[in-house]
Amino acid sequence: MNPSAIFSFGNSFVLIGWILLLAIPNWKHTQTIVLGGVVFVLSIIYAFVLISGLGSFSLDSFSTLENVKRLFSEDQAVALGWIHYLAFDLFVGAYIVRKSKALGISRWLYSLALPFTFMFGPMGYLIFLIVKTIKTKTWNF
Repeated sequence: MNPSAIFSFGNSFVLIGWILLLAIPNWKHTQTIVLGGVVFVLSIIYAFVLISGLGSFSLDSFSTLENVKRLFSEDQAVALGWIHYLAFDLFVGAYIVRKSKALGISRWLYSLALPFTFMFGPMGYLIFLIVKTIKTKTWNF
């Protein structure tokens, strides 16, 4: 798979998970499909791309901003990083849904955090933490 195909596939495939989390979060198979299906497949793709080699990747590739910029000047590294973002943001989205349901947080409230989690990762998680803290009046994780 070339980096462009990996990027395109990831962008389309991850939507399955996000649609399930937003449209039918209470369906008994949603978490299984999201975590055991979508995140699992993205993880396999990630592992395949990583194992197939990153060219200039070395142990110090993340040690300085300049090294990270150099690493991400390669299409394969950008595709790998993008799959990483997609998988982890979806994992966090699934966590937000699970935790919110366990705490009795309204679907409408926790759904506010999901688009932000999809597009901006940590910002969505921050919104969830604020909603959770207001709802439960506790600051715990």
